Amino acid sequence: MAFQTGSSTSIANLLAQLSTFLQANGWTEDFAVAGDPGTIAFSKNQNFVSFQYTDSGIASGGQGAMAMYQARANDTVDTGDPWLSTGDSGAGIANNIVTQFANGLCVNNFAGPHTAFWFFENNASPSYVHVVVEVDAGRYRHFGFGEIDKVGDWTGGEYIYGQFIFPNEDDPKSVFSGFGADTARSQGQFQIVGSTMRIEGFPSEPEPATVWGVFHNGNGDTDRAGNDRWRLAGGHRYPPEFAAMYWIRASEANAFKPMAPISCYARDITPSPDNHWLLGYFADQRLVNIGNIDPGQVISIGGDDWYFFPWVRKRNLQNNTEESRNFGIAYRRENA
Repeated sequence: MAFQTGSSTSIANLLAQLSTFLQANGWTEDFAVAGDPGTIAFSKNQNFVSFQYTDSGIASGGQGAMAMYQARANDTVDTGDPWLSTGDSGAGIANNIVTQFANGLCVNNFAGPHTAFWFFENNASPSYVHVVVEVDAGRYRHFGFGEIDKVGDWTGGEYIYGQFIFPNEDDPKSVFSGFGADTARSQGQFQIVGSTMRIEGFPSEPEPATVWGVFHNGNGDTDRAGNDRWRLAGGHRYPPEFAAMYWIRASEANAFKPMAPISCYARDITPSPDNHWLLGYFADQRLVNIGNIDPGQVISIGGDDWYFFPWVRKRNLQNNTEESRNFGIAYRRENA
């Protein structure tokens, strides 16, 4: 398990540092074109992800955005058209227009310089990369990619997720914003804004050609090639475990830290009631009420360090600025 923290001058600089970090830990940089906009792509095992980014462009929600893509290969990134890569999942805007980067799967409104960043990477299975960025004092963004900790015998589990915050959103439950692999968001072009995961050879799949699932509170729709996708449930904002626990704060009197695992499910809405199959869990992440925990605080639990962050900003003024009350997420860093 690898870890790095620091600061960055721009989105381009953040991704350049991420690339150096990943290459030192078994990932491949498949392609990189500097510029504004710029493109970069990474792969490891069956994880193929790519990004278009701008620091100066004004996209939905503010300045600076990073469009995100997932595929079966990173074979068109060098042309500047990552959405045309082989087996593209359907996530991300299908053009190079920087003002539209936030219209699909993305991280938005996080132009540099950035106060701080944290990289969490796991070399062993399940392999993953989790990134936290403190954009400016107390305001955060999260994105990641990798493999879930799978349950059962099926092919896939590779995912990508970002974070879109609606302009001046002060409600962490808003259907207009999205946090991670999010099935609570029901606004926007759901076929391209939702985080995706590869899922093949699973019972009751939508069609034999199905390769992908999408996290969104809408239909699964299709991937870029027109193949039906699974409709996925659970994920970072409202897995059932967190729905039952989010109101419980960490104790100020003892070591009690209620942290909920982040589960995800394949969902078939054809029968009534719906069928759900547990796919697995996002490894080394937990959802938590940070009412008695400071943003960025590190707490040792079971011999490992857990880093605690707000979804966006720990605040509840409800004054049309980005905030997420006490909704938080924790990342595990294994101590050697």
